[in-house]
Amino acid sequence: MLEVLIRLCREPGEEVSQRRLAEDLTLTSSGTTRLIDRMEEAGLVCRVPSPDDRRSVLVEPTDHGRTVFLKAATVHSDVVERYFVTPVARDDYTRLTGALSDINEALREAVD
Repeated sequence: MLEVLIRLCREPGEEVSQRRLAEDLTLTSSGTTRLIDRMEEAGLVCRVPSPDDRRSVLVEPTDHGRTVFLKAATVHSDVVERYFVTPVARDDYTRLTGALSDINEALREAVD
């Protein structure tokens, strides 16, 4: 859910379709649908019809979703700093970020 909120809150006012979310988050269409269903039930997001395409549905964060995102982003940032940045020697950052990029690419290829 945090990944969805990050994507939706990155550029306020940006129109993000459910299909685009699936592509950006490396999820299947059905997996994205189930996730958005749960988030909608929790009051974090809402679906709205696309003004440009009747077949497309846009996903928007609610005010509650934005509030939850800001709180979660702070906690997430603290966790990343504590467990992924602080323990790694500065000389190893390039190697670490390269390895994480390779993992990300492999995951994207596996979904395609």
